[in-house]
Amino acid sequence: MFWQRMYLALGLFGVLLLLTNADNSVHILSKYHQLITSTTLNWLPRAHYDPSREIVVGGFEFEDSEDESYNQAEKSERKKPLYVCRVLHTTVWVAGSQKGDEKRCTVTIHGSVQSYDKYELLENVDNAARVNWEHWDKYKPTPIGAVATEKMFVARHAVHNNKEGSDASPRYTHYIGTLNSNDNLGTISYVTDDGTEVTAKSGDVLVETEPIYYDLTRVKLTWSKKRVIKATPLQLGNATISNTGPEAANMAQAFGYTYKYSVYWGQGHAILKGLNTSITLTNGTVLPKIVWGIMETTERSDVHTLEIFLEPGTGVNVTLNANYTDMEVPYSGTLISLYEDGETKSRVINGIRREETMFDIKPEFGPIYFLSNNSLVPTTTVPPTTEASTTAMPRDTSKDARKQDTDNEDHDENMIVPPKKSDMSNMQSDDGGPLSLKNKVEVSHSGTCLHRLNMILIPFLTIIVHRNT
Repeated sequence: MFWQRMYLALGLFGVLLLLTNADNSVHILSKYHQLITSTTLNWLPRAHYDPSREIVVGGFEFEDSEDESYNQAEKSERKKPLYVCRVLHTTVWVAGSQKGDEKRCTVTIHGSVQSYDKYELLENVDNAARVNWEHWDKYKPTPIGAVATEKMFVARHAVHNNKEGSDASPRYTHYIGTLNSNDNLGTISYVTDDGTEVTAKSGDVLVETEPIYYDLTRVKLTWSKKRVIKATPLQLGNATISNTGPEAANMAQAFGYTYKYSVYWGQGHAILKGLNTSITLTNGTVLPKIVWGIMETTERSDVHTLEIFLEPGTGVNVTLNANYTDMEVPYSGTLISLYEDGETKSRVINGIRREETMFDIKPEFGPIYFLSNNSLVPTTTVPPTTEASTTAMPRDTSKDARKQDTDNEDHDENMIVPPKKSDMSNMQSDDGGPLSLKNKVEVSHSGTCLHRLNMILIPFLTIIVHRNT
């Protein structure tokens, strides 16, 4: 009984050790000669494979055919890929090859050749990794970006012919194996087509090149699927707008406010965290650059301007309300990876953009009243002999208000605008432009002309009616 318990305990310990050491992360050699985790490569257990997965190819096997009528071009098309795989072999991870649709990985190390049915394939996640085979020999150091099996590296050796001195065409383009850089200046071990181990002092090493910059373009946000996580009602300010001048005019009030703004475009799938990234919407709007995978938080200052047409001697109380909103919006776009050598690689991605900002900014106007006695101004025209006038509806001239007016409609990428210069310096400024100023002048002029026309026409019509009667 004692020995049975000991064997059971050792077995459980071994299973626990295997589970603890199970790691599907792929490591590559950094410029500091340390192994770092790849974002775009993954060791995929063979049991989890499906045809949609992108597996790294290390060479090809030419299919045998008894029909000699095939020319060289046709023969080159009749080939099966050799996929890169790895196995825990004699306590160390070593690389080998899986031939086409076969479900076995053949590896070797230290003269021990073996084929396994439980192994891992090297997956290029979403085809996002830029990988290539770089020439290596014993006089060169292991290249930066070399893909590691664990402590050794994935390598291959080109096949020139099946047997030395033979003119027959080779059956394989390459033999996939393992580079042991610590073995006598470095040695590549691989298995030949006859099942024996061979070593070489030169060959190719699998290398992943990481991008230096991202460019996210043609970004389309799906506002119809916006999800509000939290909305906190806020009062940005209140004021009294009054017209103490002699004529009717457009009167304006500016509300300045400061708030914390944050945006996060998500980590995404197979995207390197920490790279500088530019973002361009589908309408061509360029947003501020971000660091990918990092929440960007800044203090922003803005000015919201309200405008209302008031007769002389009248005023109105106004309150500016808003919701400080934490929300998520799905998006799609094209991610372009830029590399140091000038090459690019692009793919379509989907993600969720999270933003905390001031949203639903809306004014709340009270009734218009006379400044002299605080009585309400009638909303209809009365005889000119009384102290009253026709009132106009208030206008909200700020850019934010125009943006929020479409909140109940289908949103598009135009809802996002880059911050103004005032946001970057925490300075307040009015966002009115020449067009808004022109509108103010025209509205004020037309209101004054209407008031004077009423004063001339009404007495004239009274005289005509009196004479007719």
